[in-house]
Amino acid sequence: MERGFAKHAPTLRRAKSTIIRSDSTILPDVAAYSCDAGKVLRVTTMHQRSIRRSEVFRRGSIPIAAKDVPALSGIPEHTHDYLEIAVVSHGEGTHVTGDGRHPIRRGSVILIRPGTAHSYQEPRELSTFNLYLAPELLHRELAWVVEHPPLARALLGGQPNAGVLDRESCDRVINWLEQIEQFAGTSHRAALVGLTSCVLDAFTQIAEKTESSADSTIAHSVITMMSLMMKDLSYAWSIADLTRAANASASVVHRAFTAHVGTSPMSWLSRARAERFATELVLTGDPIASIGRLVGWDDPNYASRRFRAEFGMTPTEYRRRFTH
Repeated sequence: MERGFAKHAPTLRRAKSTIIRSDSTILPDVAAYSCDAGKVLRVTTMHQRSIRRSEVFRRGSIPIAAKDVPALSGIPEHTHDYLEIAVVSHGEGTHVTGDGRHPIRRGSVILIRPGTAHSYQEPRELSTFNLYLAPELLHRELAWVVEHPPLARALLGGQPNAGVLDRESCDRVINWLEQIEQFAGTSHRAALVGLTSCVLDAFTQIAEKTESSADSTIAHSVITMMSLMMKDLSYAWSIADLTRAANASASVVHRAFTAHVGTSPMSWLSRARAERFATELVLTGDPIASIGRLVGWDDPNYASRRFRAEFGMTPTEYRRRFTH
């Protein structure tokens, strides 16, 4: 698979600007690329510290993209409303999230869930190759990841610093990411899903080992429950609702979620609600109370507490910080 797709990929044109990239952040020494007849994607400045999926994914195409991003001067704190998986392709630096500061080097894998603020600091010739995914793909085309609990826990539970690939694996992953970059925004849906699956499968080598074996039937029931909750975050979901959907006891539902996702169903739901809350805060001007009701947190005080528990700041602070 490694080179078979590449020869059919569209030709990319280099833009004349040397300081913009397609996910809209301003960086030094970075050129923008576009598959759209050489047209550069819309440019905004770094003071827009929330990057939107509409600026990364082509409308009408599967929401998968990749980009080689030099971070020679670091990258300021920002968020995005999609899943970002970064592989350090060159150099060293420090990755900073609300969980702390973590040194990174070539092969380091970084997983950033929607709404999570992060930055790159103390760069030493640092570059990352980023894979951008709409999170709902993990419940659909990429749902197979739930059959691999260590990988699912990292991707679905949120694990910013996932480990380090060995040299051979890093080279192979970057090769696949280069091909994804070429296919992004085209009609080659199967190629994009296949290449992305190759990338995610490579991460299993650094995922935490588990003694329990994966049961595909249970894994599929977990996907069913997650998809059900995501379709209507405003509903007051209970364990009883999930047991009916999965046709299983409450204890089985809890064990399945813990084994495959690394958290309880209600904890996962709280995170999903917080991510949607964060997205709405920066994409809309809707009142915070209205957004709270949209995600099932009708009480504004409760909504503020739950949001702060996930992102370390209140909704008001988050909106002020990441909306220009």
